[in-house]
Amino acid sequence: MPSVQRAHDEYKKTGVAVLAISIDGDGAKSVKPFIAEHKYTLPTPLDPEMGVARAVGVRVTPWTVIVDRSGAVVAGGYGKIDLLSPAFRNYVKAIAARPPG
Repeated sequence: MPSVQRAHDEYKKTGVAVLAISIDGDGAKSVKPFIAEHKYTLPTPLDPEMGVARAVGVRVTPWTVIVDRSGAVVAGGYGKIDLLSPAFRNYVKAIAARPPG
């Protein structure tokens, strides 16, 4: 999560949203204290019923999903990913440069 927070902090300046969707079955009861304890500020919507997760194809965690401006899932995959690597930054810049549509 620290790397996701750092990516959120950096990308929010560009208008790109980075968030962590929790699929924890306990919902806010478990998530809110964890977020507060670690002083995370990135958006952390709750999806305990996994409706959003299923809609974008999440089967296991951690799962990264890239959604373009029109709301279409353009990439996704399982495993650790360096959200601040040069390759990922270039990918995000390319997606952000596309006109919504």
